[in-house]
Amino acid sequence: MVVILDLVIFGVVAVGGGIVALIGFLVMLGRKITEPNKELQQKVESLKNEVKSLKDKR
Repeated sequence: MVVILDLVIFGVVAVGGGIVALIGFLVMLGRKITEPNKELQQKVESLKNEVKSLKDKR
């Protein structure tokens, strides 16, 4: 009886760990996908500021 209970507890912990690992992987993948967009947005903002400063110089 004790051995079966130990196996059940081990199984629950293993499934829980797998779910946590999967969620962590999906979060890292999501950040990897959205990160280039942030970099592109910063470049666009930089170029907008540069164009504005060049217009102001005229």
